[in-house]
Amino acid sequence: MKPLKLTMCAFGPYADVQVIDFTELDNRNIFLINGPTGAGKTTIFDAISYALFGEASNTNKDRDGLRSDFASQDTITYVDLEFSLRNKKYKVTRYPQQARKKARGEGFTYKNSEALLILPEGNTVSGVNAVEEKINEILGINKNQFRQIVMLPQGEFRKLLEAGSLEREIIFRKIFGTEPFEKFQKILDDKRKEIYKDIAKVNTERMTNIKRIDVANQEELLNLISQEHLNIKEIILGTGELIEKDEKDKENYFKKIEEVNKEEIKIQNEIVLLEEDNKKIKEKEEYEKKYKGLIFKKEEYENKKNKLSQGRKALEVKILEDNFKERKNYFQIKEKEYKELEKRVNIYEKKVEESIKKLKEEESKEDKKEEISNKLTIFNSFQNKVKEYENKKNNIQELKNNLEEKEKYYSSLDSEIKRDRAKFNELNKQLIQLQKSEVEKEKVLSKVEERESICNDMRDFYKYYNSYLVNVKKYNTMKINFDKIEKNYIEFKLKYEIMEDNFKKGQAGILAKDLKDGIECPVCGSKHHPKLAKMIDGVPTEEKLNKFKHEFDVIKEKREVILQNMSDLNGVITNSNEIISDYKLKLEKNLGKVIDEHWEKDILNFISIKGKEIALEVQNLKERLKKIEEEHKKKINLGDSLRKLEVKIEKNSDILEQVNKEYKDLFAKVKSEENSILEIEKEIPEEIRSVTSLDREIKNLEDTLLKLNQSLERARKEYETINNEYISLKTSKKGKLENLQEILKEIEKNKENMDKKIKNCGFKDYNHYLSMKLSEDELKNLDEDIQNYNQNVKTVKFNLDKAIKNSKDLKLRDENLIKQRLEKVEEEKSQLNREYNIIFSRLDNNRKTLKEIEKLNEKIKGKEEEYKVIGELARISNGDNDERITFERYVLAAYFDEIIDAANIRLSKMTGGRFLLVRKEEKGKGRRQEGLELEVFDNYTGKARHVKTLSGGESFKASLSLALGLADVIQSYAGGISLDTIFIDEGFGTLDPESLDNAIETLVDLQNDGRLVGIISHVPELKERIDTILEIIPTKEGSRARFLV
Repeated sequence: MKPLKLTMCAFGPYADVQVIDFTELDNRNIFLINGPTGAGKTTIFDAISYALFGEASNTNKDRDGLRSDFASQDTITYVDLEFSLRNKKYKVTRYPQQARKKARGEGFTYKNSEALLILPEGNTVSGVNAVEEKINEILGINKNQFRQIVMLPQGEFRKLLEAGSLEREIIFRKIFGTEPFEKFQKILDDKRKEIYKDIAKVNTERMTNIKRIDVANQEELLNLISQEHLNIKEIILGTGELIEKDEKDKENYFKKIEEVNKEEIKIQNEIVLLEEDNKKIKEKEEYEKKYKGLIFKKEEYENKKNKLSQGRKALEVKILEDNFKERKNYFQIKEKEYKELEKRVNIYEKKVEESIKKLKEEESKEDKKEEISNKLTIFNSFQNKVKEYENKKNNIQELKNNLEEKEKYYSSLDSEIKRDRAKFNELNKQLIQLQKSEVEKEKVLSKVEERESICNDMRDFYKYYNSYLVNVKKYNTMKINFDKIEKNYIEFKLKYEIMEDNFKKGQAGILAKDLKDGIECPVCGSKHHPKLAKMIDGVPTEEKLNKFKHEFDVIKEKREVILQNMSDLNGVITNSNEIISDYKLKLEKNLGKVIDEHWEKDILNFISIKGKEIALEVQNLKERLKKIEEEHKKKINLGDSLRKLEVKIEKNSDILEQVNKEYKDLFAKVKSEENSILEIEKEIPEEIRSVTSLDREIKNLEDTLLKLNQSLERARKEYETINNEYISLKTSKKGKLENLQEILKEIEKNKENMDKKIKNCGFKDYNHYLSMKLSEDELKNLDEDIQNYNQNVKTVKFNLDKAIKNSKDLKLRDENLIKQRLEKVEEEKSQLNREYNIIFSRLDNNRKTLKEIEKLNEKIKGKEEEYKVIGELARISNGDNDERITFERYVLAAYFDEIIDAANIRLSKMTGGRFLLVRKEEKGKGRRQEGLELEVFDNYTGKARHVKTLSGGESFKASLSLALGLADVIQSYAGGISLDTIFIDEGFGTLDPESLDNAIETLVDLQNDGRLVGIISHVPELKERIDTILEIIPTKEGSRARFLV
């Protein structure tokens, strides 16, 4: 990425449109941005970073607070950047959130952030998030990586140098596209977890099945299953043996159950025969008892036969009796109807008389009806006049209401104008007072920047010096400990050497101790031993020698560890000394020689007290600055308020004049309407001066006239209806009387026929007939009862004869003895079945369970074989290996080595061959994954140390070399990220003259490769060496920028 043109408007200290055309550089690809503090040098980098990523180069700056305080209210803040990438041109424009003046009227409206990206082919991408996403895709890096490898902001150039393995991994992954390796690691680990879960699941299933094994009373098998660590093979063997035993027991129980079944069937047959004999005897006794009972009831049933005969005769009489009663009841009903009709005839006779009287009364009201009709005609003639009167009354009331509202509005508006004028005068005084604070702002800003820089130096010095003292103390403690261990080490070493020598000398005596003639020597093989070696006193055993050697090795290792730690710590202390010296020079420059007075005595206490003083001063300055900002915002708000008040007062004054004119017109109109109403009131009676009252009176008259007509009509109709009903009732009464006389004759004839039938059926009289009368259901039930009795006598007599024959020569026997035998056999059978079922159930369960366990064993075996391969691959690829490096990090380490090689070409040149960057390959402490850690090798000491131990100047050179090396490697890969630009903000002030020359030469070499290098620095030597300058000129109206080529 190489910038072509940067346009800023109302951005930072730049009040108007500021264009920086990088094409003016021609082939001069290195330039210095020069200008006083606060002029807007870093703002150039902020604008490029903001255009690309929506954030300033320094993350502490608010993205929506970048608007220039110098800009006018009408000017819109935006940044426009044109850049080239891989021979294609892009243009991105961003607008931060800001308040814009309204197009119409007074006041401001807030607009959200906006972004627009124009692609090489002319297509566009809009929207803050969409543009940021597309820029990340185009450049191949995000805003954080941009600040570490392209733009090195003030105070942040060490981030890439001092980043840990994890942070570098994230940066390099995006740059070199190693995501597939990371995904491969995850796929392997996910597969490993999946297989492990499968094994655990199957193992749990196997355990569940083992718990299902029914061990019966096998204690050995029970103990095997109850153990914490199961012996699956032994459990399978034990279960198999139990199954074989249960098979045999099952066969034995089956034979016993068959024998008991035979005995049970034999006893059951005996019981059946005995029960049949006893049943025959009991049947005979039962039928004898039944027959005697039936014979006893014979006389009773003879009486029932006579009663049935009399009841059937009475049934013939009942038909005539029912007919007689029916006609008698009918007569009573008709007689009652006749009497009711007679009453109604009398009532209607009276009603006819009343209706005639009422009709005559209604016919006499004709005069009153004529009077009402005349009055109705008069009232109808007033309708138009009343409507006119009412409309005028309503209109004048509405006019009076409007008049009252105008008067109130005039008074309210007049009061409001007076209040606004008083407020305007007060706000104007406040605005004049606030304008005086603007001059102070620039002075305070410059002072804050200066004092904060001193405060940061003192804080860093305090940290490094305190660390230096802690390390010196730690080193001295290590030295004391080392001296003790060294003494112990020398003593142990001497003892071990003596013991080892004695052991070697005594080996011959030990071998000869058990040798006899005829036995081969283990050394020479001879069977003859003319001169055997003698045993030496005090010879240690091999075991004792090895034990002492182990103790000596422990002390030796401990000594070497402390020695190495002391060497490392000494390197850190030496490096700290250099850093402290650099900071001392800075502090002397800012605080004066007073620093020397406290150097040996209480430097840390002095720095702490002095630092707090300066920090308090910065805090007070910031609070003052905050107040100035608040006053500035208040000033803007006051100006807006004044303009709004002025417009409001003018507008309300115009309205007040118009309201006064409208009030006078309304007053004249009200007077005219009142005179017109007085004229109409003279013509119309008071009680009908409203449309409502007039309509009500007309309606009442119409209703009265209608009611009189309706009453006359009703009286006529009522007379006709009642008279017709009266005539009809009289005719009906005569017919009913004749019908009653006919029914009475029929009743007398029916009575005569019934009495004749009672005598013919043999009854003495009517009461005798009633005593013998039965209902049809009673006759039917009595007949059935007699027939059932006769049939029972026949049936019981037949069954009794048969039972006597069947029970001949039989005696009643006791059933209890044989049943007790049966119960005993059944109990034995039940016990055998229970035991058989237990064995059968256990056998079935254990067979299925054993089969399932063997099946699961095979499944686990297969999964474990798979886990051996996948698990090992996943473990190694995810960094659980001797080197603690993941598969992806192993690949990235190769890239990192190339970056370090490229960086060392420049670092070696800038440091006169003293320092080289090296990737740390030695394992650190703990389980932390490594592989991308960085160290610096010091050729003066011949040792490597952490990059964080470098001084400020050394860190800058190393950081610059690393950023340039990274850019070289990235561009060397086809299709990789294109890094044609590097921007550096400060850092050169920490370099000595020789280092500065080397750094400048390195940067000059870059422009020969076609890269653009932009530098911000206050170092005078840079201005002398770099002839292309972007000069920033601050003015009261805002800063301006121009190239001096």
